[in-house]
Amino acid sequence: MAKSLDQVMNALPASRRERIEQRGHELIQEHMTLQQLRKDLKLTQEAMADLLDIKQANVSKVEKRDDMLISTLRSYVEAMGGTLELIARLPDRGPVKLEGFRDLKTQHD
Repeated sequence: MAKSLDQVMNALPASRRERIEQRGHELIQEHMTLQQLRKDLKLTQEAMADLLDIKQANVSKVEKRDDMLISTLRSYVEAMGGTLELIARLPDRGPVKLEGFRDLKTQHD
């Protein structure tokens, strides 16, 4: 008879269960949409709109996009207190951090 996941987890020592649950949480955190990230930080769309100096409806539009300017994504992430890094992962090579993507406003200053 096959065991359920709960049965397997309950049979493990508490410290092992805790490490597994922590790693599961880390994996979930590695893959989030902008909306999920905003909610995880306990920010409302209204709060994001205030931080970005845009309307709430525009925050909703940004969160639903699957294609956007890097400067838009950077502004959104920075408004949440973070930084945006672009990493290229290629076969037979370690990760490469891409540089040179500046905000259009910065280029004109």
